[in-house]
Amino acid sequence: MSKRHLLGLIGITLAVSVAFPASASARQSIAAASPTAMTCDVAPRSLSEIMTLADSAPDDAAPVLPLPAGVRAGAETTAAIETVLAEMGACLTAGEMLRFYALHSDAWLRRFAGSIEGLTTLTTSTPPLADGDRAVYLGPWHVQFLPDGRVLAAVLLRVGNEIRPDPQRTRVLLFVQRDERWLVDETIEQVRLAECDVPVDVAAVVGPPPGALFDSWSASCE
Repeated sequence: MSKRHLLGLIGITLAVSVAFPASASARQSIAAASPTAMTCDVAPRSLSEIMTLADSAPDDAAPVLPLPAGVRAGAETTAAIETVLAEMGACLTAGEMLRFYALHSDAWLRRFAGSIEGLTTLTTSTPPLADGDRAVYLGPWHVQFLPDGRVLAAVLLRVGNEIRPDPQRTRVLLFVQRDERWLVDETIEQVRLAECDVPVDVAAVVGPPPGALFDSWSASCE
């Protein structure tokens, strides 16, 4: 799979963006991804299971809400989320979408199925990344325990050897624990701010990954 193909796929799998201008300092620094080596070994979901979940997909898009507030998560929880992100990246790199979906909850898959067309083709026809490129999640940062028991974490997906990944790929993921395993339960792209009449990109609220200098990341109501 080409980098362009995966970037298109990313636009879908990050659940479905206002562009941010690049700065010189942004090009000079980018946070390191997790050093953990990971392979895509999670047991895959079945295609029939995915299709069953798609049949119960919601008709309406979820409303844009304020970013949930929680308390800072500890090192053990952060490390567990980091491990899930590493395996998600490995599965995207390998084109193993049924295994990628296994790292997501039923609720996430229902919403995902309701947001796209051609789910079967996407699931069965995604080849591995070509030319030794890898998909790697930078982060997590802004990791918090929420009152409902889920964990919130900001992430940014980097593909290949990008010096400055596109800030538009920043998402907040909400993780839920199932059978002693953390799964992505919700993806947040935009949030509401009290002072803004329109939603803003979540990237402008959670900021860049630690160690990355993106001085253009600021909340804007425009």
